[in-house]
Amino acid sequence: MVSQSTKRKLPSAGPTPKRSKTVSALSKSKPPKSKPSTTGRKAVDASSLAWKSVGEEFGGLEVIEGVEVIKNGDAVQFLVSKDEQVISEDEGGSFEGFSDDPVEGESVDADEAGDSQDIVADEEPVAAIASKDATKQGQKEKQKRAVADGKQPGPAAANAKVPKPSAQGNSFQALEAMVDAEAGEEVETDVAAWAPLKLSSPMLSAIAELGFAQPTAIQQKTIPEILAGEDVIGKAQTGSGKTLAFGIPMVEKWLEMHEGEEKIEREGPLAVILSPTRELAKQLGDHLQALCSGLPSAPYVCVITGGLSIQKQQRQLEKADIVIGTPGRLWEVLDGDAALQEKFTNIKFLVVDEADRLFKAGQFKEAEDIIGALDRKDPEAEDDEDDEVGDLPPRQTLVFSATFDKNLQTKLAGKAKLAAGSDEEKLGYLMKCLKFRREPKFIDVNPVSQMAEGLKEGLIECGAMEKDLFLYAVLLLNPGRRTLVFTNSISAVRRLTPLLQNLNLTVLPLHSQMIQKARLRSLERFAASRNSILVATDVAARGLDIKEVDQVLHYHVPRAADAYIHRSGRTARGDSKGVSIMLCAPDEVIPTRRLAAKVHAQQHRSKNHSIQTLPVDRHIASRLKPRVDMAKRLADAVLAKEKAHSDGAWLRNAAEELGVEYDSDDFDEAAGGGMRGGRGGGRKRKEKEARALTKAEMGALRAQLREELAKRVNLGVSERYITGGRVDVGALLRDREGTVFLGGENLGLDLGM
Repeated sequence: MVSQSTKRKLPSAGPTPKRSKTVSALSKSKPPKSKPSTTGRKAVDASSLAWKSVGEEFGGLEVIEGVEVIKNGDAVQFLVSKDEQVISEDEGGSFEGFSDDPVEGESVDADEAGDSQDIVADEEPVAAIASKDATKQGQKEKQKRAVADGKQPGPAAANAKVPKPSAQGNSFQALEAMVDAEAGEEVETDVAAWAPLKLSSPMLSAIAELGFAQPTAIQQKTIPEILAGEDVIGKAQTGSGKTLAFGIPMVEKWLEMHEGEEKIEREGPLAVILSPTRELAKQLGDHLQALCSGLPSAPYVCVITGGLSIQKQQRQLEKADIVIGTPGRLWEVLDGDAALQEKFTNIKFLVVDEADRLFKAGQFKEAEDIIGALDRKDPEAEDDEDDEVGDLPPRQTLVFSATFDKNLQTKLAGKAKLAAGSDEEKLGYLMKCLKFRREPKFIDVNPVSQMAEGLKEGLIECGAMEKDLFLYAVLLLNPGRRTLVFTNSISAVRRLTPLLQNLNLTVLPLHSQMIQKARLRSLERFAASRNSILVATDVAARGLDIKEVDQVLHYHVPRAADAYIHRSGRTARGDSKGVSIMLCAPDEVIPTRRLAAKVHAQQHRSKNHSIQTLPVDRHIASRLKPRVDMAKRLADAVLAKEKAHSDGAWLRNAAEELGVEYDSDDFDEAAGGGMRGGRGGGRKRKEKEARALTKAEMGALRAQLREELAKRVNLGVSERYITGGRVDVGALLRDREGTVFLGGENLGLDLGM
């Protein structure tokens, strides 16, 4: 009987096929016509091969390259080149990350972890992913052999392939460079500046691999206090490295418990970190995982957020050492599980990130329920302020944020109070929400200014109905910049996203009503594209560390001053520079003045501090108005039709449940009575007009918009008469592809960028 051989093949690079077809293509085996030659090859065990996970989206499928699978009867052999390096058993179990579903950002076992490049699996061919993984694996093996031969330094120095960030730039902006770094000249990171903090050798090696040469101010002051067992309230401007400030001491405690001379048996999680948003929770998990990846053994990091499988998260909590979660989902998992709650009472650290947002105005009642469960308190029992601290389980409470002043959270439309709160008032505000075991240390490393040093602020005055036009003008005047546009409502995000997309801009939405995978996909694509635009609500304002956000635009003036501080903190992080621009309508002038006074109250004692007004040539805006109007009509028509379809489906289902006949014409006629007058009549009339556009009319409008977008905007420069001396003739003659405006290069806003 002639034996047949089978080979596993990957699809060729190109547009990614549908998931079902991809899995099918990877599962097929094609027998060759003749038996392949085994000359120069050796048989190895299947467990020694460098299998690479394609990701959860492909059913946990693993692939391998450069291996022949030979079947002789019932025996199966794996043939590789004699020069091929295979993975030993101890190497195969090394820690590779905590996420088995990179799209969803959850934690898994080390042997199930996927590659970080699989986060948006349907954007990159599977063959390309496998090729990258194979290249990275080969580089790791070469480096290990070089270290063993003494030709290269150990992992503490050799793996630090990123440039050394400055003291104020320690905010994980170098992680992307680590992922994309190719084999080449090795750069050693000198961590001598971390020596006064008295960290362990494994921790110093992990910090060196991250490329952080020295601690930031908040890290330098808080880490010794936390290691000494103190409760800490830390305040520092955005982008100052607060994650490592509490992450390093937690991991140090874990190393002491599990790697020290007296190992302590695990009784439950070591730490619980509460985050106000899902995106921030995932980012905290990524950063802690990156810190732990340089350790010989590391704690198990688990991220618990909504939008993901709760059954899977319950299994992960059974073995989690560091739990990061949003209050809603974490309490949903803990509620009713007395055994799990009892394990959580043994935690050594409770960390509250962005605490002012978490406890603002009674928001997130689940956070109070979680803290009560950690203190073994009955949620239905009345609050007893005379509880003895000695009766509570021992733990350290760590609180961090860029803003703690309750004065900053006052709505700008209300009565302004410009006096900044004292440290005692800030502590009193938090003491009401958290039960500290001891008097906390309040550490404020930025007492003068609430804003980043490299931030330039600006204000553009425009009418309330002109904001779409001026937003588009600002984006065109500052091309090639990664931009975050903040709004105060989800409806504004849903309207602005298709409007700007119709104008040929790369725009992505982000708001709390999107499904979790869509939210993460928007963030991934925004971070990957240099000239992308993210239109978001304040769900993106807290803590997100997105590399090289050049400018932040406030489509709506924020409702509170702390929101403005955190929004603007998405740019100018560390030592980088950035721009924060507000579009201010006449009815927003008074709130804007109050905002400026509150934000700059400590830096400028005068209550009349104003933000620089930026002049935008209205001649430019008038030339852009036709295209914006057409894009707006198209966007409104699509949204109106989608809303009508959704409302009609809901009414039809309700009519079926009630057993009555549903007639859409009768409903529209009855609803039309509200259009004649009263509140909302004008909006309903506009929706009806937009919904009445036919497909032919919308097609003609799209063609007209394409024709308009193909033209370059003439700003009054005559191509026929160029002898005036003020026209750049060379710029007119050159074919500057992608340039919207005709004539001149210096059309951007003068903010020193």
